[in-house]
Amino acid sequence: MSQMIQRTEPCPICQMPVKTDGAQYMEKRGERLYFFCAPGCRDKFLAGGCCAKPKGRWGRFLDRLARANDKEFGASGPSCH
Repeated sequence: MSQMIQRTEPCPICQMPVKTDGAQYMEKRGERLYFFCAPGCRDKFLAGGCCAKPKGRWGRFLDRLARANDKEFGASGPSCH
C-alpha cells in the first residue's frame, strides 16, 4: 500500500498552510514558486514587490475587526445619541 504525502507551504502573506499538490493560486518569482491561500493574498504579494511581509495573527485580527466595524457602522463610525 502506498502512502500519499501531502506537502504544505505557508502562504507568504498570512502564513496559512497551503497544500502544494493541486494548489490553485501560485506565482513563480525567480527560481522560487510561491503558494497562496486566496487570490487576495496573491494580489497583495504581487502589489508589494518582492518582499511581502506577513501580518501575523494580531494584524489579521485588526483587519477583520476594521472590516466588521465598517460593515456595522459605515466609514464614519458609530454615532452617539
